[in-house]
Amino acid sequence: MSTLKLCFITKSGQVTVSEGIATFRLDKQVYTPYSLFSGTAYGTFSPETFRDIYRIQFRIDDEEMHLGTVDSFCLIQEKGVTCLRFSSRGLTAMLMHNQLEPGLHSATSLDSLMENFIQLPSEITWERNTDTSNYLFVKDNASMWDGIVHLTYKLCQRYPFICHANEIRMHLPTSYHTYSLQANSLLRMGITANHSCIYSDYYMADADGTYGKFHQTDATAVSYGIVRTKHLPLDRQYLYDPDQALIYRQKFAERGLFSYYFDCPGAVPAILGDRLTYGTLVQNAPITHICMTGNQSGIRTRLEAYEDAFFSSSDQS
Repeated sequence: MSTLKLCFITKSGQVTVSEGIATFRLDKQVYTPYSLFSGTAYGTFSPETFRDIYRIQFRIDDEEMHLGTVDSFCLIQEKGVTCLRFSSRGLTAMLMHNQLEPGLHSATSLDSLMENFIQLPSEITWERNTDTSNYLFVKDNASMWDGIVHLTYKLCQRYPFICHANEIRMHLPTSYHTYSLQANSLLRMGITANHSCIYSDYYMADADGTYGKFHQTDATAVSYGIVRTKHLPLDRQYLYDPDQALIYRQKFAERGLFSYYFDCPGAVPAILGDRLTYGTLVQNAPITHICMTGNQSGIRTRLEAYEDAFFSSSDQS
């Protein structure tokens, strides 16, 4: 049986809780650049101990599942019992809260972006990549995550995601665990479809502001009888190949288009990029969404595999 541990890290030390965890929820998915963790714990604690809390960690056995900042923390003492209520976002949420200097940055790699622009906490790591074959055009108010997204797409036509607790990845991990699921060991399984974000046609203006030259049709939306159009200004991020600006937007709009999900009993220490197999229905598909919950009824883990433009069961990179 897995051991769950909460660690509340303060400037003067840390408080570890392995018993008295009443409720918790951990949520990770490939299109959100941070994990979400919240919960409630009971025990005998001194209020002064938590005065300078600044990190919350969640572990399953030796696997760090979450390490993040304190979004909210509340300590309540009543009738001799102390209740802790908390919520936290992974440290990589800082990628969305730091803006890059606007303008054209030539010969940019993921290494140079992470090392030379903004000094982030050392717990944020990344897949090492020194490819400087592309430039990065930073729009006003663009975040560091925006830069990582566009750089990843330009270098390898992929969408980046957060692996483990705070590791930025451009590619799926080459070392992973495969979860071979059986119907008799599941709480439930099912499928989802989401067509709310897709557009049938994308139009982009040229350098003169004229529309008509750059146009992308989403055949999937058309096949579903969806008519939605979007007109965009010229995207200087993709001047080397303007059509890619529209192709990227089409792919991103199809995120989570279809998925298989599996609810497993207990705490499953899976990471995004691990693989799922379920009979002949799902074969070695990358895990793209993990949601683990715990309460008085027990612990369950949902593992989900998206089938969309960036992730699918045929994806090995």
